[in-house]
Amino acid sequence: MTPHHLHATAAAWSLQAALADLETAAKNAITNAIDGNRGTHDIGIPSQVFGRRHGLGGHGDPTADRALSAWAPARPDPYAEALGSLLRALEPVAGALPGAPGTDPVTRIRRAIPGMSDHAAQRTAAALAHLDRSARRTLGIGPARTPLVGQACPGCGQRRLEVTTAGPETDRAVVCAACDGIWRRDHVLRAVAGAAPTQTN
Repeated sequence: MTPHHLHATAAAWSLQAALADLETAAKNAITNAIDGNRGTHDIGIPSQVFGRRHGLGGHGDPTADRALSAWAPARPDPYAEALGSLLRALEPVAGALPGAPGTDPVTRIRRAIPGMSDHAAQRTAAALAHLDRSARRTLGIGPARTPLVGQACPGCGQRRLEVTTAGPETDRAVVCAACDGIWRRDHVLRAVAGAAPTQTN
């Protein structure tokens, strides 16, 4: 797997985690509205958000009828609005890929990444990273990464390595915040233990 494929996979897991957080926030807003506490927003639910067959992150979808009966929507909830916009942006890409109907779009894209050309993986990584940043801005959270303290980048030598925290450990990577180099997490950890790190090609 090339660095482009590693970046795309890391971005897909990060975006999937951010979308699950957005969905949870939107559902919490629905619950608050049903309980009579709408906060500062009336909640409008785009059908593209909660009309999916399977919830993101394993959460079940609320029914639109129950949600819409709780209020007369005026201004969309920012989390539901962002979630709907992001899913609409993903659907055209995911729809062209193989996968079971009803599978959420990020999962379909992520499963297709290993078979992509370098160029397609690079473009996919850039697109998913852009959507991930947008989702995380709405949520007010940072990237799904944690610093790898004390270790120098195998590429540029700077001590700005970060470990991705979204997705299974087998798919996690170490990224240099300075040069954007990326390595499999297990390769870098073996290097820390004494072996030479190798860039995935």
